[in-house]
Amino acid sequence: MEKKHEITAKQLAFLDRFLKKHNFGSEDDKIELKDHIISDFEMNGNGNLSQYLSEELGFIKKFIGSKLRAIHKSYRRKTIEEALSFFKSIKKLPITIAVFLTIYLLTTYLNDDFLIALFFISVLSFFIYSQFFLNIKKEDRKKLDRIEYLGQEMWLPYLMIMFPLGFLEDIIINKYFFSLYWFVAIAYSVAAIIVMKREKKIIYEKYKHLLS
Repeated sequence: MEKKHEITAKQLAFLDRFLKKHNFGSEDDKIELKDHIISDFEMNGNGNLSQYLSEELGFIKKFIGSKLRAIHKSYRRKTIEEALSFFKSIKKLPITIAVFLTIYLLTTYLNDDFLIALFFISVLSFFIYSQFFLNIKKEDRKKLDRIEYLGQEMWLPYLMIMFPLGFLEDIIINKYFFSLYWFVAIAYSVAAIIVMKREKKIIYEKYKHLLS
């Protein structure tokens, strides 16, 4: 299809200011969004970029929102797949069984107060490690939504230890159920950290031009 208009250098500068002013996504999102806007404006616009952007504001917001949801869903799917691999992989299965049996034995033989404390410490330690010790710079989080969302899945295990103490005291009566609850929190934490490390390496290789 033949272009109706050729975007000018002045309009490109205006578009950059517009995207920066409204904070539409991180740097990688802005590049993709900018390419789409330029292409559509040149094909379908009337030559007035300001008017075009005003009319397309709803689409731009939906574009960024859909990108963020897609990134979040992608990390969740990968984390669940990684957690399921603990049961599907022949290499991982013995470790999975050993971890569950260890948790079950601790649940069976330790007193309840010490057990709850150990549960908190074990799950919280994974959360702290994921949030503070994976060497992801704060400025990089601002540049890339893919990095900003990397640690989101760690909040599920964290929420599992944030229930009122009475809730834990109630479920600890059933030793098997508490063992399973604790095991799920640990397994999901480990899966999330594995995904975080793997995706971090991919992101820093793919987007190193934006992070340098």
